[in-house]
Amino acid sequence: MNLSDCFRHFGAKGRNARWSWSARSEDGRVIVITLWKDRVSVVDGNVIYNDVDVDTSAWVHRPGNRERLENLCWARDNCDGFFRAVVVVAENIKAQPRRIVQCYPQPNWNMRILDLNEGTGGFRAVHIR
Repeated sequence: MNLSDCFRHFGAKGRNARWSWSARSEDGRVIVITLWKDRVSVVDGNVIYNDVDVDTSAWVHRPGNRERLENLCWARDNCDGFFRAVVVVAENIKAQPRRIVQCYPQPNWNMRILDLNEGTGGFRAVHIR
């Protein structure tokens, strides 16, 4: 399964099959965001994603990040902060930029944005049950 397949699982499509890190359904009601597996944690029984403090210099201006930031803002402003998740696994978590070796949709995760840095695209989100 590739990212486009994962996005399609939720009825969404990214702008470009090669560089999209996120997707949106045609009606704008579903936003799908990729989450690096190593940045997902469980705190007090809650699934948390956090890349707010990550060094973004290697990818902040890449088209995938710009589209992702647009989709995160759309989710915040039009979807009450909710989005669907695709987990991506990095070949090497220290590499910049990273390469995806595996990805899979998380159909039971309804993530909600807690914090969003509109300058970098870094964000924090929690799974809402």
